[in-house]
Amino acid sequence: MSNFKTKKTNESDPIEDELNKAGEASEVSPLVIKLDKCRIMSDTEVPPEDFLLRLFGKPCFPRRDLSTITGTEKCGKTFFTSMLMACCSEKNVLELERISEEPLKVMWYDTEQSRQSTKSILTERIYKLIHTEKEGHTEITERDRRYFVFNVRACSCQERMDYLVAGIEAYQPDMVIIDNVSDLLPSINDPEGSAKVIDQLMQLSTKYNCNITIVIHLNRSGEKRNLRGWLGTEILHKAFDVYYCEQIEKTDVFSVEQTFTRKYRVAETLYYKIDENGLPVITTKPNYQPRDNEGRFKTNKPEAYQIKKENADLFNQTYIIRNSGSARLSWEWNLRQLFADALADRPSLPLDALMNEVMALSGIKQPKYYDKVFNLAVDQRIVKTTMDQRGRIVALLIPS
Repeated sequence: MSNFKTKKTNESDPIEDELNKAGEASEVSPLVIKLDKCRIMSDTEVPPEDFLLRLFGKPCFPRRDLSTITGTEKCGKTFFTSMLMACCSEKNVLELERISEEPLKVMWYDTEQSRQSTKSILTERIYKLIHTEKEGHTEITERDRRYFVFNVRACSCQERMDYLVAGIEAYQPDMVIIDNVSDLLPSINDPEGSAKVIDQLMQLSTKYNCNITIVIHLNRSGEKRNLRGWLGTEILHKAFDVYYCEQIEKTDVFSVEQTFTRKYRVAETLYYKIDENGLPVITTKPNYQPRDNEGRFKTNKPEAYQIKKENADLFNQTYIIRNSGSARLSWEWNLRQLFADALADRPSLPLDALMNEVMALSGIKQPKYYDKVFNLAVDQRIVKTTMDQRGRIVALLIPS
């Protein structure tokens, strides 16, 4: 009698089942079919990168993507956008150059200024930056066919967004400038609303093959990478390139600096001033450096960036620990209490939001000094940084 047991006839062999299924078409879910359209392979045909302009000879402001212009109030942001718009018709404007031989169509979406200011900038600045041999009715009509300028300050947030979508769809511009993107939603600190607006702008730029340049202010700290609100955080994650505008302290000179790009780095800074006709003209970096009352040179940086003597009396005493018995260290920060109060039972906060909370609680006025305090809290294992599910860098409190 054999020692081997025969397999029961009603039991299936997994290997045999797989062999039997070989060659059969497997079912694919509808979602996977849609996902497959997004797949990139070595032979996938995709359109080449297409840039509208060059700055100092480097390609910038790409189609199918977002660009960003930022800075504090009255720092030259609208002057820079005026140069961009003029360059879409004029081949060269200051250090900007249009890449295509044919003029480009522009849609300027102004949410901030009065209708009078919008028209004045269009006719007295943008159009005057465009050099033509003959300033006749025909040329003006041609310009108006290339420039689609809308002032929507009097509209609601929802109307602005709806009109923007309709305008891009109808006029098919090559470049869209939104000044100011914050006015497209009720609150720039709404995470869900901010993400929705930026997602919609990315979809529009892709669908209509245009560049969308968005203008947004900096936070009051003045840090050039600290764009205002949750909306600013979303923009930094998604923008292809970012440009920082500034007026040089105590001078009539403005500057434009590229602070971020995904590809072509523009190392040079654009310096310009305004001539007697109200138009920007190229200039050089000023040599001005302020002196104090004793004639010593001071920093060119605004006061918010300067690290001053650490006087404990200037800060909120709730977070100060006095060391009466130590001559070397007369006081120190109660870092755990400070950062615990700033987080306020929240599991985490984006870095810019945490900075705003800590500075408000502590009385710290200087962003550079806050950085010093934050790094000290990290070194002492009070807080740590990580990345949340949305891809943002956040800080959280380490349990004691």
